[in-house]
Amino acid sequence: MVMPKRPVRGCPILAACCLPLFAVLFRPVDAQDTLFCVFSRSAPPSAMSRSFAGAGAALPLGGFQGLVNPALTAVVGAAGRGVLSAGYGRGAAFDKAALPLGAVFAENKGAIGAFYRFLSGGQGTAHEGVLNLSGRMFEQVDQQGPVEFGMNVRYEQSNWRQRFADGGDVAAYSKNILFDIGFYQPYILPGLDFALVAANLNGYRWLESGVTSERRGWMGWGRCAVVVGAAYSLPLMGGNLLLQVPFDLELANPFSKSADTEYIVRSGLDARVMRMFSVRFGYAHAPDDPLGIIRDFDHKNLFFGGIGVFVKPVQVDFFAGSDEFGITASYWF
Repeated sequence: MVMPKRPVRGCPILAACCLPLFAVLFRPVDAQDTLFCVFSRSAPPSAMSRSFAGAGAALPLGGFQGLVNPALTAVVGAAGRGVLSAGYGRGAAFDKAALPLGAVFAENKGAIGAFYRFLSGGQGTAHEGVLNLSGRMFEQVDQQGPVEFGMNVRYEQSNWRQRFADGGDVAAYSKNILFDIGFYQPYILPGLDFALVAANLNGYRWLESGVTSERRGWMGWGRCAVVVGAAYSLPLMGGNLLLQVPFDLELANPFSKSADTEYIVRSGLDARVMRMFSVRFGYAHAPDDPLGIIRDFDHKNLFFGGIGVFVKPVQVDFFAGSDEFGITASYWF
């Protein structure tokens, strides 16, 4: 079906909000390396995404998908006025508890969201608060879908004890302000959606530890990650069966001067029956240790699985992998 053409127009309010942010993100800085930063990258942001081994930057309509791609909350309005979400899980790094909470409110082709995560493990704890803003950047372009844009402003506070190979350890207390931006466009080709995410852009950090003096300053782009995502959808059996194949390519540390760019491949399959029940599988060629995304890279073949139930207004998602699991429940209104 050919989509009708509409005039291309942007969202002036969203653009006005983005200009001050871009001035901060792209100012020249000297990147600093510290003992610890960005622990939130080591915890699954979304149970649905983790079912696909972390893929899903181009798959909307999940309560916590705004943490995967900030632009995806703009699509919440297609299912209702908003969504409230909560969850529980455990992982390799945060082996005691991972407790996420989220709320997204949609209005006039845009959305505002707030998320909080408490992460606890044997080596310490981390708190993360996220403010999400998203909206339509362009209406339908030619025969393609509209372009959505979103940004996350994240505050992360961690108290962590780092263990070293020689048996020693160091305790550190850090606070980070981080920025993510994302784009999402459906229907770039028949059945194919596209996404682009840049995470951990030029944040500001504070660090205290037993082996260094207090340090603070702009982080630069040394810990930035760029994700190129796509999702292909194939309806079968008159729409009673929907197959979706997400694929994400992550470029870790592409702007770092002290580390090589690493490539992480994530993909999966979602089989949705009657638009209510989903069975999911995921594969990634990525570090087995989630903290390896911060320190070093030892790629292994990782497999995940999950299920989902969406009986409106309630959505429940569950995932499981090696040494980790999680469940989230969302209420759409």
